[in-house]
Amino acid sequence: MLTNVPTDLLRTFVTVVDLGNYTRAAEALGRTQPAISLQIKRLEDLLRTQLINTEGRQVKLTDNGVALGPYARQILRLNDDIVAHYAAEALSGWIKVGLPTDFSNTFLLGAITRFAASHPEVLIEVESRLSCDLRQMLAADKLDIAVGIATNQEEAFLVNSATIRPVWAVAEEFEWDGRATLPIVRHPDPCEYADRMRGAMRMAGKSWNTKLVSGDVAGIQAALLAGIGASALTPATLMPGLRIGTEAEGFPPLEPLRIGLFYKHARLSKAQHALTQWLMQQVTLSGQEVRP
Repeated sequence: MLTNVPTDLLRTFVTVVDLGNYTRAAEALGRTQPAISLQIKRLEDLLRTQLINTEGRQVKLTDNGVALGPYARQILRLNDDIVAHYAAEALSGWIKVGLPTDFSNTFLLGAITRFAASHPEVLIEVESRLSCDLRQMLAADKLDIAVGIATNQEEAFLVNSATIRPVWAVAEEFEWDGRATLPIVRHPDPCEYADRMRGAMRMAGKSWNTKLVSGDVAGIQAALLAGIGASALTPATLMPGLRIGTEAEGFPPLEPLRIGLFYKHARLSKAQHALTQWLMQQVTLSGQEVRP
């Protein structure tokens, strides 16, 4: 009976997936291409299932290969956390990290700033985009690390996630009797926050209309402060002058969402790994603070 899956086989599997073919995986791991093929075959034999279909030069995962991805990445993350903990090496290098627009000017940017201050030889470039754009940039190797909303679909490069419940945000003086049409302020579609607002209103049998659309959280906040409507935000993005709309006022509860940490193990340096540890701690803490 199988009781242990060697981490070197999981690392080979994830590296092949991250880099897209056996040749690049062999170069990254310092092995030959036949050795990589043998390790994948050994992993498939251990798990008694096919994980990868090779079509020409393209690597395509089977359904079982897709299912293995999140488990393999979490095991490797824990393994690398242990190694980093006892290495105690000075960190250096360049890191390109992507943050969703709704977190880029709040606690995550503060967390990155504190990390940079603690590691003067580390240089960090922050890109602020919508979560879907960040995931595409990571896939194209334009980012080293991305934090963003994880959908319910299987997400490539998702390593870990934390649950956060968004809240209705309105201006301090905003009034709504719960029966009138609610003006909402939202990000452009597709947007997980907008989907939750519309879903909650629909389930509660309430009417709404879109008053303003902004791709930038600062635009959403400014519209809310002007009192023109309500929006879904995380508690971390509430600012002075805004408050949480309550169920007693008629605001229906919003479904939680997952904030995920995305990266490619095969391309992660020691400094980048250390930053992923730090960011995941901050996201997890935020999720614990706002979880009902």
